[in-house]
Amino acid sequence: MKDARWVHYAKRVYWRMRGSWSWVLSPPRKLRVTREGKVFLGVTIGVGLAAVNTGNNLLYLVLGLLLSLVTLSGVLSEIALRGLDFRRRLPRRAFAGVPALVEIEVHNRKRYAPSYSIEVEDRVEGRRTDKRCYFLKISAGARQTAAYRRVAPVRGVERYRSLRVATRFPFGLFEKWREVTLPEDQLVFPYPRPAERRSSVARVLGDLVTHEERGHGEVDGVRDLVDGDPVRDIHWPKTAAMDKVVARERRREGARLVRIEVPNRAPSEPAGLKDFTVRLEDDIRRAAFVALDALRQGAQVQLLAQDAPAEGPRGLLARPSTHAADRVLAFLARLPPLPAGPEDPDARGP
Repeated sequence: MKDARWVHYAKRVYWRMRGSWSWVLSPPRKLRVTREGKVFLGVTIGVGLAAVNTGNNLLYLVLGLLLSLVTLSGVLSEIALRGLDFRRRLPRRAFAGVPALVEIEVHNRKRYAPSYSIEVEDRVEGRRTDKRCYFLKISAGARQTAAYRRVAPVRGVERYRSLRVATRFPFGLFEKWREVTLPEDQLVFPYPRPAERRSSVARVLGDLVTHEERGHGEVDGVRDLVDGDPVRDIHWPKTAAMDKVVARERRREGARLVRIEVPNRAPSEPAGLKDFTVRLEDDIRRAAFVALDALRQGAQVQLLAQDAPAEGPRGLLARPSTHAADRVLAFLARLPPLPAGPEDPDARGP
């Protein structure tokens, strides 16, 4: 029984020591001395050496005041960083190379103490954001929102990982910050625009699709007149010959089918890979422009590529609708270049 109790105590001590070492190796707060802080610390060390060498009580008093400012700076900066909740609002649509606003909302959960001089920097996987959001004062229990301009350099999925929350309050001697984990993904669309030079995108216009319901196309026959038909649709010669009122039956012309082919197979020579990447991005931008223009004109769009991402299909058929443009842009945004290889007869889509 005593052995089991000692084993239990030993486990508790081990886990506490492990937690303490993890806190030491990766503390929740990080500190950096500013340029003004280095001057202040240099003066403090000089006053301390002079006080020890001379034994002057006035120098000891000045040294105590300087050290108390350092302690007070740490306490007030910790109060400023505590009790803050953050929320990121990404734009609904983000295009490569086009500025977009990213909003950062801060909620101060503290009941009495406000937070001063809070600087928030967004962290993106593999990249750094140049802009930061600054909050001069966040009152207790209040919410504040700030925005910064974000320019996504390339299309594809951007992974936001965390927020760097820093403050130099109250004296600007030290900069204390902490990392707030806030993962979020955003799909960056290619910017649709006509190519500035000749592109290798192939566009094929399909035939008109004829529907059987009534419309305003060519005359396809006659039928009985029903309520709501205009008088101009009455076929008078047939009406006189058949002793009943008949109307012209017209065909309705459906939307065109626009097929867009995007070649994304990389060359076998490494020397031409850079030119291929530039040409592929130009082809994708032109394909996006052609597809959106066709959708605006009421045409169906079929996108075909040599291959598509592993989690997506090889082709896309979009009909004019509210979310058709987003589907087309999302398909092109996830389209990767292919390494050179043998041509697959089924790789051109359904």
